[in-house]
Amino acid sequence: MEQAVNSGLVRRHHRRRASLTPAVPVTLVAVLSAVFVASLANLSLWRSVLQLMPASAGSLGFLLAEAALLLALIHLLIAPFAIRPLFKPVLSLLLLISAVAAYFMDSYGSVIDKSMIQNVAETDPAEATELFSAGLLQYLALLWLLPSVILWRLRIDYGSWRRQVFSRLLSVVVSVLVIAAALASHYRDFSLIGREHKELRMQMNPVYPLYAAIRYVTETPVQPGTIQPIAEDAHRVMYAANPSRQRLVVLVVGETARAANFSLNGYSRRTNPELAQLPVYSFSNVVSCGTTTAVSVRCMFSALGRERYSQDQASAQENILDVLQRVGVNVLWRDNNSGCKGVCDRVAHEQLDKLTTPELCADGECFDGILLTDLQSRLDATTGDTLIVLHQKGSHGPAYYRRTPAAFKPFTPECQDANVQNCSQQTLINAYDNTLFYTDHVLAALTSLLTHNRDRFESTLIYLSDHGESLGEGGLYLHGFPYPVAPPEQTHVPLLVWFTPGMPDMLKLDTRCFAASTDTALSHDHLFHSLLGLFDVRTNVYEQELDLFSDCRQPNRLAPRPELAGSPERGLATE
Repeated sequence: MEQAVNSGLVRRHHRRRASLTPAVPVTLVAVLSAVFVASLANLSLWRSVLQLMPASAGSLGFLLAEAALLLALIHLLIAPFAIRPLFKPVLSLLLLISAVAAYFMDSYGSVIDKSMIQNVAETDPAEATELFSAGLLQYLALLWLLPSVILWRLRIDYGSWRRQVFSRLLSVVVSVLVIAAALASHYRDFSLIGREHKELRMQMNPVYPLYAAIRYVTETPVQPGTIQPIAEDAHRVMYAANPSRQRLVVLVVGETARAANFSLNGYSRRTNPELAQLPVYSFSNVVSCGTTTAVSVRCMFSALGRERYSQDQASAQENILDVLQRVGVNVLWRDNNSGCKGVCDRVAHEQLDKLTTPELCADGECFDGILLTDLQSRLDATTGDTLIVLHQKGSHGPAYYRRTPAAFKPFTPECQDANVQNCSQQTLINAYDNTLFYTDHVLAALTSLLTHNRDRFESTLIYLSDHGESLGEGGLYLHGFPYPVAPPEQTHVPLLVWFTPGMPDMLKLDTRCFAASTDTALSHDHLFHSLLGLFDVRTNVYEQELDLFSDCRQPNRLAPRPELAGSPERGLATE
C-alpha cells in the first residue's frame, strides 16, 4: 500500500514538473535542427564554397543565398515528418546519417554518391571496420548522440492533428518558395558554379547522400534469371609459332594502385626494384573506368566501355570470361579481395582471403602472396590454353600498413593509423609505397613461376589496377570521388605487361614496336579486346583499335592450328 502511494506521488511529481516545463513548437525544433545540420554537418561544403567565393561585400549576397538554399533543402527533408509518431525517430536517423557523412567528407574529402554507397554495400566487412575510428566516434557523439538525447528529452508541442497537417503543408510550401527565391536571386552564380564545380551539390549533407542512397536502392538491378550472351559468333583462329606449348595469360587485377607511384613510370622512389630487372613493359598513360572497385571491376571485364557502362547492363550480360570459356579457354579466378562483383560467377573461382596459412594470413585477412599458393599445382593439372585472373588486396586503404609483411617495409616511418588524416602526409605515403613495393615482389615471384613452366606454357602476365588513390592531395584521401570531377590520382592507373621469351613469337608480336607504344593513351576499355586478341578470338564484337597488341602484331601467314576450340578432356583443376 505504501509503495503504491509513493509511486503515485512520484508520477504526480513528474507530471507537475512537466507541466511547468514549456513545450517547444515542433516547427521551431525542425528549423533549429535544420540550422544545426546546415552549419556543423556541412563544414566541407562551406570550405569549398568559401574557396570559390571568399567572404566579402561582393559575395555576401551569394553566400546568404547558398545558406538559405541549404537550410530550406534540409528543412524540406524534416518538415513532412514533423508529426508526433514520426518526428523524433526520423530526425534522430537524419542526424545519424548527417554525422557519418560529415565525418567522411571532412576527414577524407569523400563525396557520398551512388557509387560510393554501392562500394560500401559490397565491401568486405573486414575492410569496412578499418574505417571505424576515434574520429568517427567523436563525430557521432557531437552531431548525433548529443542532439538526439536533447531531442528525446524535449517536450514538443505538436498541436491538434488538423493543425499538424496544415503546419506540415505550410512548412513544405515555404521551404520550396525559399529554394526558388534563393536560386532566382543568384541564378547566374548558381548556374556557373553548378556546371564547373558539380562536387558542391554532392557535398550538401544529408541531402545528396540520401538522394544517392535512393538511387542505389531503386537502380540496383535484381539479378536476372538468364544472362544475355554476347559475341555468339566468337571462334578461335590460332596461328602458333610453337604449337607444342599452350598459351597462358595471367591477369593480375591490382587494387588501389596509382601510376604516379610506380618507379617504372619515373617515380623517384624504388617501388619496383625487382620488376625493374625484368623485361617489363610499363604503360604510363592509362585511365580507369571508375574510381571504385564495384564499378571498375565490372566495367573492365565488360564489352561496354566506360561511356556506355551501367551496372544494370553489365550485370545482365556476359563478360570476357564467359566468351573465352565458351571458345575453349580454361578460366580461373583467384580472389584475395572482397569478391569479383559477379564477374566470375560462371567460371571456376576461388576465394582465398579467409585462408589461415600462418606465414601469409593473420587477423582475418591474407597478404597477396596467398594468390600464388598452390598455383603450381593448378598449372600441373591444367591442359589447354588458359586465363588465370588474380584479384589483389593490393594497396587498399585506409590501413595501408596492414597490406604488407614486416619484411617488405623499406619506407619508414609509416602511418599505422586507419584514421589517415591523423598521420603526416609523408608517413602516409611511406605506408602506401610499401604496398607497391610488396606488389612488385609478388609480381616478380609470379614471373619466376611462369618461367618455370615454360616446358608447357608460353605466358603473358598483365597487371592492371582497378583505380587509383588520393593521399592527401587537395585534402582528398582514399578513392571513390565522382568520375567527372575525380583527380588524376584516382583515375591514372598502372598497366604492366611481361612475356616469357617465346610468347612474342607465338603472338607474332614485334617487341620493338611494342616497347615504343608504352606512352600510348589507353584505358580499361582496352582489356576486353586485348584478351580476345591474345587468344586469337575472332568476333564482330572485337574492336582492333582497342586491342593493346594489335598494332604490333605481324600479319598471320601460318596455317591455323586444327584445334580451334577446347575438347572435353581439356580443363583446369580447381579442387
